[in-house]
Amino acid sequence: MAKKTSKINIVRLGNFISFSSLKEIGNKILESFSGMIDEFRLSHHEAPAIDRIDAYLLTMILNEEYGGHTLGITAADLKTDDEDEFYNSIFGGKNPRNDTAVVSIKKLSPESIDSEIDYNVLIARTLKVSLHEVGHNFGLTDHASYKVASDGALCPMSKGEINKFGYRGYVRAIIDGRGQTFCEECTNFLSKAHGYKRQLMSLVKDGLESTPNPLKPLRQVPV
Repeated sequence: MAKKTSKINIVRLGNFISFSSLKEIGNKILESFSGMIDEFRLSHHEAPAIDRIDAYLLTMILNEEYGGHTLGITAADLKTDDEDEFYNSIFGGKNPRNDTAVVSIKKLSPESIDSEIDYNVLIARTLKVSLHEVGHNFGLTDHASYKVASDGALCPMSKGEINKFGYRGYVRAIIDGRGQTFCEECTNFLSKAHGYKRQLMSLVKDGLESTPNPLKPLRQVPV
């Protein structure tokens, strides 16, 4: 479990997501883990074109090559050794022996990406699963219940029951329902263990929003 870090490596395996979108994901991670992560480094890993890969093996490869706090994002299906066929393919996972987590977009993508809206949905889902896995790196655990954060969305650590919805239903009901703000339980843990500053950032944000801003806002990932 990562105790304290100031940088995270975000590694793209494949060319399915643009670097500008990875940068957007990185900035959102910094925002959600304020006081814990203040820098991200983008990298591209030349991986063979494969449809699936063992999740644990991938975390070991990335840890050996990059070390430190690392998040890998791949288009390949992440496989596990679970005997239950339903659970041997995952959205993301974290290696308990190091600080490396991986996310797969395989089951996050809309059935087809025919517009910028479809692509933005994919990026938003990738971000939400990434926040969940990075949260595990900092010691957060899954919420079996549907924990709601102060922004009205589900806490990023909400997991619920996958087999209740099926994969597509789960993405719409749980992953799409997650936000970027952690619930009070997670916030308290992160504050005590890692110096989390969400409350401070919220106060600053509220102050900024109350001040007129003549600048046109940048495009945001839908959440």
